[in-house]
Amino acid sequence: MNYFTILSIFILLSLINISSALRLGRRNGGCECSFAIADFKSGSARGIVTFSQNELGHTEVAGIFSKGLNDDNASYGFRIVDECRNVLFDLTDGLDIKPDGDGGSKSFRHKFTEFDVDCTSNGILTKKIHNSKRNNDSNCHNNKLRKRLPNGGELTINGEGSDYAGLTK
Repeated sequence: MNYFTILSIFILLSLINISSALRLGRRNGGCECSFAIADFKSGSARGIVTFSQNELGHTEVAGIFSKGLNDDNASYGFRIVDECRNVLFDLTDGLDIKPDGDGGSKSFRHKFTEFDVDCTSNGILTKKIHNSKRNNDSNCHNNKLRKRLPNGGELTINGEGSDYAGLTK
């Protein structure tokens, strides 16, 4: 009986130590898992690009286009831009978007560690470029006080911006 009591206390204390060492709700990193989508449903390009963040803040980007990639000799890319079309992240090299010969693309996928979805201020949903309040950019918002629009995804053809889709969570 004495050994059983000592063994029970040892097991109980071991379980308490193990459970207190584990973080609740998260595995090994400091981020929550998150998901965002850029849905190209209007304009010349049609397709979807997904962004999946793991608990370490690494982001898996995957997607496919069904329309809008008509030139098989052009180079296609993808960028994350803010509401004024300032480039926040250029994903072109990692994604390597290839046309499929029927006006769409082959599926593409890559894991990025340089940015996240919304874990830090360097996320695709959270990053912003700080411009001067006195900057009179006629292509953007003309210094009017209003709510900031979300960042978006931009398909590029030969390095030039082509189609745009807002990012939604």
